[in-house]
Amino acid sequence: MMKKKIFLFLILSLSIATTVGAASSSKTSGNNIISQRSGGSATVKEAFSVPKGWGHVKLCMKNHPDHPVRVSLTHSGSNKLYIEALVIAPHDTVTWKSTDQGFSDGLRSGDYILQWRGSDYKVDGETWE
Repeated sequence: MMKKKIFLFLILSLSIATTVGAASSSKTSGNNIISQRSGGSATVKEAFSVPKGWGHVKLCMKNHPDHPVRVSLTHSGSNKLYIEALVIAPHDTVTWKSTDQGFSDGLRSGDYILQWRGSDYKVDGETWE
């Protein structure tokens, strides 16, 4: 029953992500909270949710184009900024772990906005957990 609730929660979250961002594909499997490709403009916002009791989060972010991007992560309910202007070099992948960033209690449950900024260039990024 709990897996069904989490699955439905993830489906709803992905529906929100599709309407907020310009994800070219969104999918989730197993225990992932995010697995999506972002792009289409110079600034792209993607939404996802961290279920209650989830704990620590590890985000892998890949920048596909020949230009750097800046990524930020904000908790929607509190506007708490967890990632501020993290630069990802061209064709690079960065792994961000809440445990490595001093969030010993993990991330708050709830909705998050992951924002990609490509400056003068279109974003083409990928995020998975």
